[in-house]
Amino acid sequence: MGWGLAVMGLGVGMGLVAVAGGLGIGRIGAAAAEGTARQPEATGDIRTTAIILAALIEGFVFLAIILTLVLGYQAIGKAETASGAAAQPAPAVGPQNPGK
Repeated sequence: MGWGLAVMGLGVGMGLVAVAGGLGIGRIGAAAAEGTARQPEATGDIRTTAIILAALIEGFVFLAIILTLVLGYQAIGKAETASGAAAQPAPAVGPQNPGK
């Protein structure tokens, strides 16, 4: 049961990160378009600032996705250990047990 909840939490966390990043970049784009419409002579400066801010948001999103994956896999590992699935050693393969 714990393993399934960890995977679900992993999916929800990654989805929230992606949605938040998309909303942030969308707001930057909207503000840049509005700023360009209000002051067309500042188009280059507005575009440069918008690209830098979008890149910073994307970097944050990638970092958050990586952290979500790491924490999710740790939770999955703890759930497997608690259920006893990972605590049992695999059978030995070698000259002593050639048939296994």
